[in-house]
Amino acid sequence: MLLTTEDLGDLPNVTAADIDRILPTDSFGKFAILSQAETIFIQAGNDWQVGPECAAFLKQHNSDPWVLEYRDGKSGKQYQAKGRLTLDQVRLAFLSYLAGGNDWLKAHAWEELQL
Repeated sequence: MLLTTEDLGDLPNVTAADIDRILPTDSFGKFAILSQAETIFIQAGNDWQVGPECAAFLKQHNSDPWVLEYRDGKSGKQYQAKGRLTLDQVRLAFLSYLAGGNDWLKAHAWEELQL
């Protein structure tokens, strides 16, 4: 699989160790995409916005709020996890996705995006 981030670019043949090294800090930028193919992926984006809601999230979770999405290769549909996640939740989802498991899918409620 290929890991693409805003500041680090592309990392082919990514490993769990790579994800554990890169994702715990936000030094990789404002987004990360873990892709099996161009149209099959899981991705996360930083959703920091100035205001009391984000400040409260940061204070409660010690993490910026993140949005998690995936594109299903069979249907071509894209989904977004409901609510905001911590960076550690994103890391765990990426690790599960990389391992071929579906814990990442079961851990969140999803809504289809209209693209």
